[in-house]
Amino acid sequence: MDQTYEMCALAFNRQILSMAKPGPAHRGDIPRGAEVLEGGNVRVSFYGPQAEKIEAGNGREIMLLKRQDSGVWTGVLHYDGPGLKPLEFRVNNVAVLNPLAQIGFAGDKAVNYVDIPEENDEYLHMKKVPHGSVNREIFYSQITGQHESCLVYTPPEYQKDIKRRYPVLYLQHGGGENENCWIYQGKVNMIMDNLLAEKKAEPMLIVMNNGSVQIEEEDRERYVFFDSFPRLLTEDCIPFIDKKYRTIDEKHSRAYAGLSMGSLLGGRIIMENLDLFGAAGLFTGFLYPDKNPEELEYLKALDDSETFNREIKVFYRAMGLEERSLPMFREENRMCDEKGITCVVSNPPGGHEWRTWRRCAWEFLQLIFKEIRI
Repeated sequence: MDQTYEMCALAFNRQILSMAKPGPAHRGDIPRGAEVLEGGNVRVSFYGPQAEKIEAGNGREIMLLKRQDSGVWTGVLHYDGPGLKPLEFRVNNVAVLNPLAQIGFAGDKAVNYVDIPEENDEYLHMKKVPHGSVNREIFYSQITGQHESCLVYTPPEYQKDIKRRYPVLYLQHGGGENENCWIYQGKVNMIMDNLLAEKKAEPMLIVMNNGSVQIEEEDRERYVFFDSFPRLLTEDCIPFIDKKYRTIDEKHSRAYAGLSMGSLLGGRIIMENLDLFGAAGLFTGFLYPDKNPEELEYLKALDDSETFNREIKVFYRAMGLEERSLPMFREENRMCDEKGITCVVSNPPGGHEWRTWRRCAWEFLQLIFKEIRI
């Protein structure tokens, strides 16, 4: 290969990728893979001097890019509305990743995406404030019989005040995603840094696990068992985090939140473990998806509203205003009202997308652990 790149994919920030330094065989600049213009337009570029054809798509349509003399293929895609949007590339009819565009994870694979800014989204920007750290931890799981990994956000002061202990939020991704998504696509570390700088949230740890739990069967193939995640979380991960980090090992200093699939699992996790968690955030998920609530044993926890409201100090439920399942969400709100369950209900703009989930995280982080001063 006659061209080398030094590329920094700043998925934490908005769409401002650090550009490649020209290699010895190339003169001039290699443009960024995606550059947001005005009016929902995005200029896309792909360096492929030997390609016969390069196309780009926005999730709805594919367009042929135009080859420049430099070997860079360019074009302009249009997107409707703000938020994190899909970005597809094909080289000679083969789907590929563009290393000069932002890379995330969705649909059980690595994907390119573009982040279209919206008004009042400063809460997730990288700013000149103290920043926390994100560490990858490895722990052995008795449930899967192998080592698993999680990401742990610690606030800026964690390394400075070595005597202080912290509450913990366990934050889960959606279907087809993994533990990296709340950092790269959700930017929850930037959201938390900014809230702490503005004194709008309490310092806390945020732990992100891979909810697509894989277990080896008798045929020696590994299969995904979503229903095994609650045990992995409660029996393996939480004890590991409490042992390794300076946590407050007490239920009202522990919260759970998740989006989509992570939210669906969250309802069950919370109601089956009222002794472990003191707050819950369900982002565009349901308490009883596509099932008769009478058939779900864990929903009986809602029948005793006095106990539930006492044990779960914050029960946050949210769904975007453009979500197709909004009528079902409102039906569940009525059920909670009838049972006397105290909920914080939010309907931020957006649909089943990161634009909504980022806003949910921003709201939820401001609600939890307010009574804790350790």
